[in-house]
Amino acid sequence: PCWITALEDQDWTTLRKMAGRNLELSGSKTRQVNQQLRQSYDANFKMMVVNAAEATNNCQAARKYGVTECNVRRWRIQKDRLKNANSKRKAFRGPQRGRFQEIDRRVCEFVTEKRNEGLPITRAIIQLKALNIAKELNIPTTEFKASTGWCIRMMRRSGLALRRRTSLAQHLPSDFAEKLQSFQRYVIGLRKKHSYTLDQIGNADQTPVFFDMPTSNRITVMLACLADGTKLAPYVILKRKTVPKEPMPAGIIVRAQEKGWMESELVVDWLKVVWGTRRGALRKKRNMLIMDAFRGHLTDAVKTQLRKMNGDLVIIPGGMTSQLQVLDVVVNKPFKDNLRTRYTEWLLSGDHALTPSGKIQKPTVHRLCEWILQAWDAVTAESIINGFKKCCISNALDGSEDDILWEEAGPQRESDSDSEQSEAEDICE
Repeated sequence: PCWITALEDQDWTTLRKMAGRNLELSGSKTRQVNQQLRQSYDANFKMMVVNAAEATNNCQAARKYGVTECNVRRWRIQKDRLKNANSKRKAFRGPQRGRFQEIDRRVCEFVTEKRNEGLPITRAIIQLKALNIAKELNIPTTEFKASTGWCIRMMRRSGLALRRRTSLAQHLPSDFAEKLQSFQRYVIGLRKKHSYTLDQIGNADQTPVFFDMPTSNRITVMLACLADGTKLAPYVILKRKTVPKEPMPAGIIVRAQEKGWMESELVVDWLKVVWGTRRGALRKKRNMLIMDAFRGHLTDAVKTQLRKMNGDLVIIPGGMTSQLQVLDVVVNKPFKDNLRTRYTEWLLSGDHALTPSGKIQKPTVHRLCEWILQAWDAVTAESIINGFKKCCISNALDGSEDDILWEEAGPQRESDSDSEQSEAEDICE
């Protein structure tokens, strides 16, 4: 228009500045909006969109789930990868292959093999195995250190994950309340009849312990404690035919069994060499021993031996050990956690004897016994005393402490026996 020509140069400059400022403001707002709308989606959501797109079309799926059509197309191309990915994964970033691919491959084969055998694998074990493989491949430690970061990345690349297996869940029976009251009545009746002192009321149970890698090693430990907090000597059963000739630390009993299991003959032997050496046993003070329903505890030989020692055998009803077995409630988990910590520290210390083929030898029986004694010493008398009350075994007979059973036991509970094996362990799956 003709009026434009009448504008002075200064007016043109002002208009250009105003237009530029408006463009900048518009661009700034657009970027802010885009940043707010930008979202990340996990594999589960992407698969939902892909399924909807296949059932209708890309545009309808995009409108339904509020995403762009280009995203739908890209996710359909990635469908196979999304199916195999973790449902919470949001991106396929990072290298898909590590620098040391042969180590990754052999470690994965090792993990798969051992998991198929039912043995747990810790991150520390993976690192140790990787170092052994690197040594076989003549890879210097300056280039490969099997660090925690490498382990995490290798597991991510290989689809491995850590899972904490605290216990095999024991489902309480439908008649839980009835069994509980029956057990309480029976124990209270015996206590009123025989007036046991607290140092003559005990609980004993065997627990399997796995020293997993690099060579499998399983032992069974029979633990026993008294209601006054006293801990009796650990009774260790090795998986072998004969007891080693090497001297053992004081305060521990070692036996051998071909499968490493507790059987009736060994239970009788335990009664003689452990239960029979507690305070008051020589005077044959009346005593009460509480055990679970493991078949090795129920034989005539066991009952006869206990009667000779002026003892009363109390069997915990089936399915109730997680509530009524003191060792399961307050002892087994901290004991095994402490034991496994010492084993892992030994694995990573590097101070190992090697076999002629260059593999790490199992820890000596003497060393295992030292670890067991140290882990057993770490269990406090106070926790044991509270555990007996928690299980309604040593509660005041006037009923003032009966409600302790319904209090939370905390993180220490673990149902664990030969028939209910459990491991508090990070395992690789």
